[in-house]
Amino acid sequence: MTSEKHILEEIDSIKNELENDPNSAQLQNDLGVGYFLLGKYKESAEQLKKAVQNSNSATYCFNLANTYSQMEEHSMAVDMYLQALDINPNHIGSLNNLADEYELLGKAEKAHELFHYITRLQPEKPLAHFNLGNFFLRQNQHIEAAKCYEVALEKDSSFVDAYYNIAWILFEAKAYKHSLEYLEKGLDIDPTNEELLKLKKDIENR
Repeated sequence: MTSEKHILEEIDSIKNELENDPNSAQLQNDLGVGYFLLGKYKESAEQLKKAVQNSNSATYCFNLANTYSQMEEHSMAVDMYLQALDINPNHIGSLNNLADEYELLGKAEKAHELFHYITRLQPEKPLAHFNLGNFFLRQNQHIEAAKCYEVALEKDSSFVDAYYNIAWILFEAKAYKHSLEYLEKGLDIDPTNEELLKLKKDIENR
């Protein structure tokens, strides 16, 4: 059974359940998520708006915000992430995605504040530091980005993407020897990683 076929069967099942319980926020949310997974964002938004109206849930607000984001309704996405955070101020998914939305809207300072705040909420989570590093990288602040990736590796020495990103920064700085050192560390963990192998080849063929 294909994934799409399975989702369609789930949607049909949820629709049948909704006939018996038309005001169930959980079912409306599940139906909205099903449409989201199929890329039917308009239908997804319609169901998720009903779920939000029927239940004060950070998760439902978050799912609706994600749908608006996919529809490129970024201001509406921001509003829904903020609504989710009113309900649960430490909802990590909403904090992360809200930061992404602010960055898309050209509000880099607000995005930075949120990415940094998440590292304080989750100081032991390597992904929090990695995401902050990616923000700095997109802002062309390579030194700050590398520092964040190093912290991520301190938390999880098997974080292959962090090795790659540091190696790429060093490659751009023409520090090829040091770049190769990070590539080799990454390849020790994931010997078939295509990005690591390509960058290694680029260094060897320069």
